[in-house]
Amino acid sequence: MRIAILGTGSLARLYGALFEADHPLMVGRQLGHYQLIESDNTMSWHIPQFQRWEEPAPGPWQVVLVAVKWPGMPLARQWLERWSQAETYVIPLLNGMGQEQALVPPLTKIQLSPAVTTDAAFRSDDPAQNIWRVLIKNHGMVHLTETGHANEFSLKQRAASLNLSWEWHQPDYMLRLRWTKLIANSVINPLSSLSGQANGTLVQLPLWRLAEPLCLEAENVAQSVGVPLAGTLKWVADLALSTASNRSSMLQDVLSHQPSEIESITGYIVRQASQAGIPVPTHQAILHLIHLL
Repeated sequence: MRIAILGTGSLARLYGALFEADHPLMVGRQLGHYQLIESDNTMSWHIPQFQRWEEPAPGPWQVVLVAVKWPGMPLARQWLERWSQAETYVIPLLNGMGQEQALVPPLTKIQLSPAVTTDAAFRSDDPAQNIWRVLIKNHGMVHLTETGHANEFSLKQRAASLNLSWEWHQPDYMLRLRWTKLIANSVINPLSSLSGQANGTLVQLPLWRLAEPLCLEAENVAQSVGVPLAGTLKWVADLALSTASNRSSMLQDVLSHQPSEIESITGYIVRQASQAGIPVPTHQAILHLIHLL
């Protein structure tokens, strides 16, 4: 397949390796040959086909994986405006929500398949030494939204041939799944960033008292868009404990002095709440604190 991967971060590199036989084009600021290190310490090297954002990429592209974080979405949108065609099937894999508002247009709804992944990978680079490395914490699932696009079936066949754990679901199911993950991210990511602690430590901190109002406020907003969710606090606490040693992606951004994804997580909830006239004071406070951080 003709595949492009927008982004050069940890997930982009993971999917670049998974689809390596298709020689995907990886698009970003910089990337050399990189190393994947599995949880059992087995290692593999990969030499990507790479180019910078501003370089021409006429395609035609059957599939584009958008693996940038939210601050990189304007670059992804500009690239898609220039180089996607009607036959291009686009899968955003970033945390949070708002992909539809950011990418339709230039894309049509049938072209866009928002996805949720439980793959966990972390960058461990040394650019000064030209070393590019990603540590695989967990090989999970990728859940994708069925749209009926012509290249959707082709990608399903390709994923099956590669034995990938990719599953497609109806839009209503995916919307619920995305909101469930959004609520978890809206608690674990900012609280870990404010505390500087790994996920498992959070439930023991006084800061965890904010988890309940964060969940309740987000549940109210989800309800307003037709996604009934309740009792998410226990599920979020269980998730934090089951990923106890993980540092959230937002904490990693803070520690590396990179822009965070707060606008696609907490910011999205605040914007949706404003439209529905629902008070979310805890989320507004968290959004302000993370911006200060």
